[in-house]
Amino acid sequence: MVTLKVLGLNCGTSIDGIDVALCKISSQPSSGDVAIELLSYTEVPVNPDLRAQILRLCRPNQADAGTTLAEICDLNFALGREFSRAVRDSGVDLDEVDIIASHGQTLWHQPEGKHRSTLQMAEPAVIAHDTQKTVVSGFRVAELAAGRQGAPLAGFFEAGLLSHPEKTRISQNIGGIGNASVLPATKLKTAMPESTYLAFDTGPGNVLIDAAMRIISNGQLHYDHNGALGLDGEGSIDSALVDRFLNSEPYFQAPLPKTTGRELFSDDVARKLVAEMQALGMAPTAIVATITRITAESIARAYKRLVVPLLGEGQRIDEIYICGGGAYNPNILRHLQAEFSGARVMKLDDAPMKLDPSAKEAVLFGLLGFLAVCGRRVPIAGCAETTTPAILGVVTPGANYHQVMRNVVTDEDFGSNRSLGRIIM
Repeated sequence: MVTLKVLGLNCGTSIDGIDVALCKISSQPSSGDVAIELLSYTEVPVNPDLRAQILRLCRPNQADAGTTLAEICDLNFALGREFSRAVRDSGVDLDEVDIIASHGQTLWHQPEGKHRSTLQMAEPAVIAHDTQKTVVSGFRVAELAAGRQGAPLAGFFEAGLLSHPEKTRISQNIGGIGNASVLPATKLKTAMPESTYLAFDTGPGNVLIDAAMRIISNGQLHYDHNGALGLDGEGSIDSALVDRFLNSEPYFQAPLPKTTGRELFSDDVARKLVAEMQALGMAPTAIVATITRITAESIARAYKRLVVPLLGEGQRIDEIYICGGGAYNPNILRHLQAEFSGARVMKLDDAPMKLDPSAKEAVLFGLLGFLAVCGRRVPIAGCAETTTPAILGVVTPGANYHQVMRNVVTDEDFGSNRSLGRIIM
């Protein structure tokens, strides 16, 4: 059995903080199962100037705005130092860490076109040098190289934690982007592909809401705290605008598999929506409420169009678990509950598993880092274009590299390329 202490790092689309999760992860002899214990979790705020730079760059047509390769090159190393700072500020004792698993910061994700490609930054060599620890990064690139979308990546993890024999569950993350992991009841016959889960991006999560808040407040506010502003304007939602936006954007009509990001739902899109509603004389509360409804309704329509038709006769979505910042927006949760009255809609905090929902993404990347150094493949979503197994991750050796590898190669399954079994927490 191999046991490693892994420090998982992640910074999401909202770019508000770097998640730092210290996990003890062990492989189970001959079974492919892994056991995870979350030892500590914290979120370290991102430097505001760096956040503003990233938000400026993560917009279409930035070549027209004077962005240079020199700036991109510098940003990669600046983000590496920012992630190293997050490790230091987290209070984690690096003497207790075997490997660091860093997702970095996504700058661009392009799963279609001539060359599928993705760009995550936070130079792992900088993190390895600053911490003297071996770093695993580059989790998405192997999925793209295998001809898949490269996102979302959490589906296999949530399937391992939440699958139920008789209940169909959805784990809905509402970070900057919304993504769903659909976990069909394992004992019931459905029309879903032969897999334990489906995973896809539903569309915007908080990205347009956050941008609207910055625009309306002239940069003083970065998000709608607990959905308060949207709640005040809920009676003034422009439903016609919501329908028009959802019907006109091709992404919402696209089939599975699919993923999206700021490349499509950028601050420029939010700016156009805000300007349109301001021209109609709508109050700030009504503007935020309407944009919040775009997110909530895009999720509901995705379920109705892409999930419900795959369920067997008489079956339904039984439980919807919400995580990410959107879990604290009651406007979104109430709308989903109204649209799926036969389901229980709740925060992931209420799920039957022992994991802090805020830590989920960082723990996920910690697990992916562990699997990568152990040579383990990751289960593939049922809606994926290809079924070629992939080991996700690129290893940057640190000062402890030889010790890490000595620990790993003692595993009797090392190098067997076997698939992941159960996830035990």
